[in-house]
Amino acid sequence: MNTHDQEMRETWEASFAEQVAAGAYNTAPVEALVRTVSYYLRDRGGEQAGLHMAELGCGAGPNLIWLAEKGMSVSGVDISPTALGLARSNLERHGFTDRVGSLIEASVADVPWEDESLDGLLESCVFQHLPREDRERAFAEVRRLLKPGGVFVGHMLEQGHTVFQKNQGVQLADDPGTVQLDEGGSKFHLTNIGLSHFFTKDEIHRLFDGFSLVEPCLAQYEIPPSEARKRGYDSYLQSMLIVYAVK
Repeated sequence: MNTHDQEMRETWEASFAEQVAAGAYNTAPVEALVRTVSYYLRDRGGEQAGLHMAELGCGAGPNLIWLAEKGMSVSGVDISPTALGLARSNLERHGFTDRVGSLIEASVADVPWEDESLDGLLESCVFQHLPREDRERAFAEVRRLLKPGGVFVGHMLEQGHTVFQKNQGVQLADDPGTVQLDEGGSKFHLTNIGLSHFFTKDEIHRLFDGFSLVEPCLAQYEIPPSEARKRGYDSYLQSMLIVYAVK
């Protein structure tokens, strides 16, 4: 494991330790992913038995549980062993042990799976925390791992986000759209998680050049003021790209 991967591992281990201690790690699937994967399954006529889908940065596994409930085989990658332990126990608790392909500790920029071995890949708020080189390698891994016709669904920060609007004056010179965030407070929150990249639609189209379908959809909403204040803001607009791409 290189130095950066070790630092990422330590960051996310600390975050998950805090989440576990507070009983606050995510146990619900990400609605944007559920809705968008459902579009893909609908296009297939509802045929999902036999599909093998995986999540890059699976966390405690709520998205994998939702996929397994649909009858699919599931696999996950995460750099945090604590997250993987939660994912494994949560899948087992829901009775899906026989639907788990593999759960592995690895960087999403270097996944030890075979070329064109997956029908679908999910990602939610993971690639955005990688430095430029690793981020582009992660997108290259998506291209490598998907079968022709396979689907990628991602959930990523976009530059209309309140945090980017506040910090855009200190973007990294060699990586526009990226800022280093350390505003203090809980590691639950984006504002204290470190390196964060905010994507544009044009960037997504470039990263998926050659795919048969690339549709980054903008979703914006304000979080409750009480939650915004916990993060040091009077108001806080979430601005996200929900990325739907078919190889």
